[in-house]
Amino acid sequence: MTSRARPIRVVQWATGTVGKFAIASCRQNEAFELVGCYVHSPEKAGRDAGEIAGVGPMGVIASNDVDEVLAIDADVVHFAPLLVSIGQLCRILEAGRNLVTPTGFTTIGDEGVAARIQAACRKGGVSFHGSGIHPGFSGDRLPLVLSAMSRRIDRVIVYEVIDMSRINESWDMVRMLGFDMPPETARANPPALLEVMSKVFFESIALVAQGLGVEIDRYEKRHEFALAKRDIAIDLELGTKTGTIRQGHVAGQSFDYRGIVGDDAVIDFRTRWKMGSDLDPDWPFSDPWAYEIVIEGEPPLRLKFTCGAEDGSDSAAYGLLCTAMNCMNSMPHVVAAAPGVKTQLDLPMLRAVNAFHPGRNA
Repeated sequence: MTSRARPIRVVQWATGTVGKFAIASCRQNEAFELVGCYVHSPEKAGRDAGEIAGVGPMGVIASNDVDEVLAIDADVVHFAPLLVSIGQLCRILEAGRNLVTPTGFTTIGDEGVAARIQAACRKGGVSFHGSGIHPGFSGDRLPLVLSAMSRRIDRVIVYEVIDMSRINESWDMVRMLGFDMPPETARANPPALLEVMSKVFFESIALVAQGLGVEIDRYEKRHEFALAKRDIAIDLELGTKTGTIRQGHVAGQSFDYRGIVGDDAVIDFRTRWKMGSDLDPDWPFSDPWAYEIVIEGEPPLRLKFTCGAEDGSDSAAYGLLCTAMNCMNSMPHVVAAAPGVKTQLDLPMLRAVNAFHPGRNA
């Protein structure tokens, strides 16, 4: 157990892939207790949350009634919907529930949204924190930690490379991310979710800039596609289903997000997503799921980490687990914090909660 007298009482809000890993973590770690679960679909309502997550019954029945879920005595809500409703988010805060989310918000770039969330925190007497793996860790916290060894910084570059052929999401999510679209359609009408991505990555860049004392003049983005040379089979929904990316359709995407000072890109996020390797063009990378942080300056610094086994067979699932756990492990600090929006610059250093058990296998 942790030093707390009792577990942190958690409500899971939405049971997509990240939400399922959070539920499973509540089952496996006695520092957390799942006390409620909100679901959007009537098909999931009335089911045991543990069964939805695939970990067996936990005695917590999922509900699609917001009032019913908000009436549950809880310390924190893990808010993980695919698309965020600011109104719903603020309603949770106003009800007196701390909230941690992997949906962005590492900082809040929209002043109107920031004011609404701050007001909701004050009304409810609670705190709000945006987390995740990228944004939330790889592109913001790691560069800031690494920067402690710098005497001079010229530029920060963050690389993300992911083999998405083991994406473990639903087919709807695959399409929402822009895959399997005809290239002319993808260029003329990019999926709305990609614009959401731009917002959250720019907010992550802003957090790094704030932490390093740099004022960004403007933000730029660039988005490119790669096409499948043949039909490509992919795993869906944690390996329970399969799908096909059709030949000639979008099977790779390249994203560049930049924070510009003067004429220089001082913070640069470069993301490459590929459905396998038989693409045109083919952006080469050796790891199925990896992040690399480069700080150009004095001294030159480079830090790389991967997720999962070397062959990448479990990298997608472990990437989702990392996303959930960075949120879960922030909860003790968020619950203890004074009311308001809390970024990584406001919270103490995060670390695993009740996770280290020498001599005991998982």
